[in-house]
Amino acid sequence: MQTYDVVVIGAGPVGSTVAALLAQQGHAVVAVERDTFPRFHIGESLLPADLAVFARLGLDPGKAGFLFKGGAEFWDEPRKGRAKYPFADALPGTHPHAYQVERSIFDRWIADRAVELGAEIRFGTRVTQCSVEPDHVEVGTTAGSLRARYVVDSTGLDALFGRTARTTDSIVDFGLAAVFTHLEDIDPGLYRELTEDDRGNIKIFCLDQGWCWMIPLAGGKVSAGTVTRKKGVTPDTLDEVFAASPFFTRLLRGARRPRRPNTLGSFSFHNRKQHGARWSTAGDAACFLDPMFSTGVSLGMLGGAHLVDVLSPALKRGDEARPDLMDDHARHMGHAYNVFATLVNSFYNSQLLHGLFFSEEQDPMLRKGLTSVLAGDVWRDDNPFQTMLMSSKRRRKELVPELVGPAA
Repeated sequence: MQTYDVVVIGAGPVGSTVAALLAQQGHAVVAVERDTFPRFHIGESLLPADLAVFARLGLDPGKAGFLFKGGAEFWDEPRKGRAKYPFADALPGTHPHAYQVERSIFDRWIADRAVELGAEIRFGTRVTQCSVEPDHVEVGTTAGSLRARYVVDSTGLDALFGRTARTTDSIVDFGLAAVFTHLEDIDPGLYRELTEDDRGNIKIFCLDQGWCWMIPLAGGKVSAGTVTRKKGVTPDTLDEVFAASPFFTRLLRGARRPRRPNTLGSFSFHNRKQHGARWSTAGDAACFLDPMFSTGVSLGMLGGAHLVDVLSPALKRGDEARPDLMDDHARHMGHAYNVFATLVNSFYNSQLLHGLFFSEEQDPMLRKGLTSVLAGDVWRDDNPFQTMLMSSKRRRKELVPELVGPAA
C-alpha cells in the first residue's frame, strides 16, 4: 500500500490546484480522478479573483491561449435592456480582467502543472471506499489502496463525502436544471465583435424562469446554455430559448453544433458537513450555487488555495488530525457562498436587483461595488454594495457549515 501525506479525490481545476500547491510546499500528494482527460465540461467563465491563484501556480492563462474576459454583460431583450460591467471599473484593488477557458484544455493544463510541481495524478481511477482512522486515512480505489495523513474531497457535483453521509441540502428556489452546448464556426465578424469590441465579456440574458449564457471561447467557439426553474427540461429546451432571442438567432446563423445539448439536473446544494478529523471538502463538493455569476471554478480554486494555507502548516506541525482544523476555512468560504447566494436569491425573487443592474442612474460607488462582487472580490470590508446586499431581506442565512470548535 502506497503512503502519502494527502490524497485528493478528483483532479479537476480545484483538486489539481490543491495537489499542486501542496506539492509546491514539499508534501507527498496524489490526486485520484475517475475520468480521463481531455473531457467536455462547462464552467468556462472565470473571475478576476482567480489571477492570484494562477500567480501562485506559476501559470499565465493569457500565454496559454485562453480568451481575455473584460467583464460581464446583462441583457433583458424584451425590454431592450443591456448593461456592461467592465472589471476595470470596480473598486480599487480588484483585478481588472479574467479569462474564458475551454475546460477540456484548461483542466488538463492545471493537472499538468500539478505534476510538474511534484504531485502524482492517477486518471481513470475510481474511489471505492474511504475510511478515516484516528492515525491515518485509507482510500480504496480500482487501482489499489492508498494510505495518507489527510484526504480532500474535490469530486464536484458528485460531492462524494456529502452524499454518502447525506449532509447535502438542495437549494430549491434557485435554478433546477441546465441545458448547454458548444457552437463552432461562428461568423467571423460577429466573433470579432464578441471578443474585441465586447472584450470577451460573458453575456447573461434574463428570462422569465431563469437565465441564459453566452461565453466566447478561443478558436471561434462559443459556449451557450440556459438555467431554468421549470421542470421537464430536455435538450429541446435550449432551442426554444434560442428561437425566442434576437441575439441567439443572429449567433446561430451559419454556426455549427458539434454535439447535442447536455442536460444537468439536481442543481444547487449546500453541504452542511464540510470537514472533520483528517478530511475536508473543496469546491463544489462543499457548496454548488446556481452558476449565474460564474462562481464554481473560481470560488473552488480560491477555496482550494486557502485550504492549502491551513493544511500545509498543520502537516508540518503534525496536528492535521485536529477535528476543528478547517473551522476558520469553512467560515472564510461560507462568507463568499453567502454573498453570492444572496445575489442569486435577489435575482430570482426580487425586482430590486434587476432594477439596479439596468438602472441608467446608478450610484457610482454602488456600481463599483457591484462590479467588485461580480469579480469575486468579496473578502473586503469597504464595499458599499456588498454591505447593502448582505443587510437586505434577501440575505441567505442557511448556508452555514457545521463547525467543530466554538464560534469565532
